[in-house]
Amino acid sequence: MARRCLLIGASGQLGRALGAALEERCEVVGTGLRSRQVAQLPLDLGDPAGTIGYLEGVRPEWILIAGAYCNVERAEMERDRCFAVNADGPAAVAAWASAHGAFVVFYSTDSVFDGSQERYGESDPARPLNVYSESKVRGEGLVREAAPDRHLILRTSWLYGPNEPRRNFILRFIDEARQGRAVRVPDDQWGTPTYTEDLAAATRWLLERGATGTFHATGPECLSRVELARRVCRHFDLDPAAIIPTPTGRLGQAAKRPLRTRLDCGKLSATGAPGFREVNAGLAALRRWDTTVSPIRKAGFAERTVSSA
Repeated sequence: MARRCLLIGASGQLGRALGAALEERCEVVGTGLRSRQVAQLPLDLGDPAGTIGYLEGVRPEWILIAGAYCNVERAEMERDRCFAVNADGPAAVAAWASAHGAFVVFYSTDSVFDGSQERYGESDPARPLNVYSESKVRGEGLVREAAPDRHLILRTSWLYGPNEPRRNFILRFIDEARQGRAVRVPDDQWGTPTYTEDLAAATRWLLERGATGTFHATGPECLSRVELARRVCRHFDLDPAAIIPTPTGRLGQAAKRPLRTRLDCGKLSATGAPGFREVNAGLAALRRWDTTVSPIRKAGFAERTVSSA
């Protein structure tokens, strides 16, 4: 009999990739909220009591928390909601998993670090700079505490991949540039773009081998957002004049961000997990997907800032 898996946030870009990676291995029960599909349960992770109700009904063996409060800017004004979704809900899930012999996977972020050192290992102390990052640190701690031997925490960075709502940095940039709009892109932020399907494959690899604890899981290249935008222009035949390199300090953002974070993924590599693709390969795959989706929706501003967690 197939293992039953509850995929929280199945409608998001990571959830979509996880569902595809796990469907041959598991009976996947998906949930969603904002972009929920017809067959998905309407679960709000920020409602721990309601979340437990779904767990009791589904009785999963694996629980993957791909859903999250990801709006870094809005989190500064909605601290309670951000912590409810990113910390309280996952804590309730982990407690249920521990009590019922299930296993929980929680996805976190490279921005739990402040960017002050060259590279970060799993045991380096977290130093979050904004509410979103604080909530992820809190979520990590609560999951470890509630299910000490029954969890995986995967920290990742700059996720991109197929996403019908087109909410990641790259797809938003493409849509703006196609409309002939100027896009302010931070020229002093560096990170490691990570293709969602690669993170999903690594998740499956670790789950199937019974791995536990915290792993860093990102793409292999560290580059600036401006360089990333330039590569997007080359792959999608866009005019690079659309890029307006802008220092982070001039973007008027409410949330402070680490300017350069790179995670050491040696622990994950040592498990024999499949490698993550380089940016050019990821963009080529994304373009193949993009040619199959419906025309982009109209945006409402002549010039917009494109940034992400």
